[in-house]
Amino acid sequence: MLIRLIGPVEVERSGEFRPVRPPQVALVLAALAWDVGRVVPVESIFYRVWGKEISSGVRGSLHTVITRLRREVLADEGAVIRRLGGYLLDVEESAVDVVRFRTLTEQAMTAPDPAPLLDEALGLWRGDPLTGVPGEWAERVRHRLRDERKEAMLGWARSVTGRDAVAAVAGLSSLVEEYPLDELVAAALIEALHSSGRSAEALAHFARVRRTLAEELGVEPGAALQRLHRSLLRSGEAGEPSGRVPAQLPVGLRHFVGRAVELGRLTETCEQPATAAVCAISGPPGVGKSSLALHWAHLNRGRFPGGQLYADLGTVYPEAVIHRFLGALGVKESEMPSDVDAQIGLYRSTLAGRRVLVVLDDARDSAQVRPLLAAGPGSVTLITSRSELPGLAVAEGALLVRLDDLPGEDAHHLLVARLGEARLAAEPEAAAQIIEQCDRLPLALAIVAAQLAQRTDLPLAEVAADLARVGADLEPFAHGDPAIDLRRVFGRSYQDLSAPAQRLFRLMSLHPRPNLPLPAAAGLAALPVDQTRRLTAELDRANLVTIRTPGRLSLHNLLRAYASEQARATDTHRERRATTTRLLDYYVHSACAANALCYPHREDLELEPPAPGVLVERFAGPTDALSWFAEESVALPALQSAAAESGHDRHVWQLAWAYAEFMQRRGPWTVMLHVQAAALEAAGRLGDNLAAARCHNSIARVHSRFGRHHEALEHFGHALDLYQNLAEPGLEAHVHLGMSVSVNRLRPGEELGHALRALELFRQAGDAVGEARALNNAGWSRTRLGEYDEALDDCRRAQRILAELGFGHGEGHAWDSVAYVLHLKGDYAGAVAAFERAADLLRGHDDPQAAAETLVRMGESHMLAGEDASALDAWRRAAESYDAIGDALGDTQAEKLRERIAAHHQ
Repeated sequence: MLIRLIGPVEVERSGEFRPVRPPQVALVLAALAWDVGRVVPVESIFYRVWGKEISSGVRGSLHTVITRLRREVLADEGAVIRRLGGYLLDVEESAVDVVRFRTLTEQAMTAPDPAPLLDEALGLWRGDPLTGVPGEWAERVRHRLRDERKEAMLGWARSVTGRDAVAAVAGLSSLVEEYPLDELVAAALIEALHSSGRSAEALAHFARVRRTLAEELGVEPGAALQRLHRSLLRSGEAGEPSGRVPAQLPVGLRHFVGRAVELGRLTETCEQPATAAVCAISGPPGVGKSSLALHWAHLNRGRFPGGQLYADLGTVYPEAVIHRFLGALGVKESEMPSDVDAQIGLYRSTLAGRRVLVVLDDARDSAQVRPLLAAGPGSVTLITSRSELPGLAVAEGALLVRLDDLPGEDAHHLLVARLGEARLAAEPEAAAQIIEQCDRLPLALAIVAAQLAQRTDLPLAEVAADLARVGADLEPFAHGDPAIDLRRVFGRSYQDLSAPAQRLFRLMSLHPRPNLPLPAAAGLAALPVDQTRRLTAELDRANLVTIRTPGRLSLHNLLRAYASEQARATDTHRERRATTTRLLDYYVHSACAANALCYPHREDLELEPPAPGVLVERFAGPTDALSWFAEESVALPALQSAAAESGHDRHVWQLAWAYAEFMQRRGPWTVMLHVQAAALEAAGRLGDNLAAARCHNSIARVHSRFGRHHEALEHFGHALDLYQNLAEPGLEAHVHLGMSVSVNRLRPGEELGHALRALELFRQAGDAVGEARALNNAGWSRTRLGEYDEALDDCRRAQRILAELGFGHGEGHAWDSVAYVLHLKGDYAGAVAAFERAADLLRGHDDPQAAAETLVRMGESHMLAGEDASALDAWRRAAESYDAIGDALGDTQAEKLRERIAAHHQ
């Protein structure tokens, strides 16, 4: 079905368009289709159809029209649904031509070439919107859509002027008749006339517009239109070039995709006809700098009647380029000065009266390109460089455009353009793997696509599996052509670095993740952080490393692979192993420092001093430490693997211990289980029973959280046995505390014994915080036995002690226990107050899981007190707390709560 509002109101059904009559029915359909998919209030429909003066019989008339609309117009291909306060037209939004028109124009705003989308949008126009439909609202709709059509027409004309100025002139000529006083329309037509070689007509049209504005409005043309006029006058007989007109642009990329934002920025910067523009595109090797420059150049070459010049500065000297450019501009060899400075002066003089485009590819630095910049009004110099060129921005006001890897959707479109939609649709998972393994780098994707295009029988999955080796080498991207061999492309940037920067780049490949903090990089190279900062700035300028935020570095996987190859070829095994030791020491010591701030009542870990050159993080406070944990916990499994592969088993289990408390509270718990299992294997290889006991305890806590209580008790049992043999009463007591949930589920009634045993062991160890926590556990366990008064006494004592000791996290759990006992005793108001205090403390001490569980229980107290709204609010807050965990289990709990809230509203 298609509902047409742009022109006569019509509905397409079964391939046939039928006019909607009478006008009142057409107006109601238009009123609903204007807001398709949304409820239109009845009062709004009244106004849109009957105007401001509404008679008493209108309500009955609306019901009659809606019935007719349902039966005669929509039939079984759409519906008008009555909703609270209004009506909703239930059809696909794309079934309304106005929505299609607006969708196409919005897509065109970010498209590399907006012309096809705008052409399709303008093709939906069949005449004046709502033709023949009366009323104030209909007239307002017509005015609004006419303005939108004008903007679309202007956008289309601007996008085609560079390549088909004749078509632009034809389209704009009719628009000028509709909008004779619109200066934007006038300017677009003047540009198109000039680009099509009709500069005299362009000047004549300016004169007509100027006369019309003076006669009709008594004003002069605006500043923009006057600048355009002056530019035409200065360009020499309205921009007509003299002498030879060069057209040196190489062939553009056939399958160019994406980069809509960058193309838009280039076009916007270059739309100043009175001045010359300089644009410099930088980015990592293989990111598509030259492709973007040439694509934009071909799209806009019609803007430059003076010609287009091109030079690859990576292969020639600037002096040779000047000589070649002068020849292309018609300067005879006999007229060519021998002195370079004189040649530069002649080059600038020759370009002074021309509007030209100069493309300078693969520039080394700002000094290399300055003699070649075009200075004529409306001229553009477009530069690509593997390095950023901030000097051009400072001295010449250049636009600096930095490219990064393609967004996922654009990377997919690149493969589709080269291989076809059907081939990717047949193996979507393999296609996605190829895109990610190529780092969404255009050159890498192009190399792989070329291989696949040659082998139409080759499964994408096989290529994806081959690319999975890229962490070891870049062999899948080798090519006989040095211009597109990824090793050689990367190598050109690497060779331009200073020796210390080369070394840092190589050693960064030993970090197992693409992102790392600056102190970690300093430790890799055993350098002071200030020196490392200067070297990373050099790497950033060369676009081999990205500084996303201050103090945080990013190295793409393909560049990591190249750096790894260089490290194996340059640095000895001993040097690489020493680097890995420094990296692991940085993480273990920094994580333990974060533990001391975030979880001060946790046991201290005895560590050997860090290796020389390691810079341990110094955190400003718990918030800073938690942010570091959140950033670096992602790297933990890879760090453990690197430690195990290099024989650093002590680091394997120490890393797991150092991150355990953070991950126990934040998740993801599936990752924590994997990490602790690897740590347990490392402890076994070392024969370290104390480390093994710690791992068993952590593994048991994760199993308990997942509800796997048999597995939990098995690991708790191993931990108890090991701690008892080691005579570690304090650590043994922690195991008894952790067992309570699983014991309660499998052996109800026994948990109190474990709480009392923990209390006894903590006293032996002289751990006052542990005693209070055990006392709280004992109180909680007594609730299972119905001993509410004793339970409340235990929990309140625990809360007071923990508050005095300053252990806020434990105090939060104690308040939760107090609240739970009050809830069981029927004191719901007291329970709510205690639950609120508990949730505040648990949230404040970074335990979103415990805070969420507390809020769930608080909602139950509200509900039993008859406070339904407060209960639902508590559950909403609990769902938000579960969302903060970042684990699938938390997501499941949040979803269940939201389903419970929704069910209560039904």
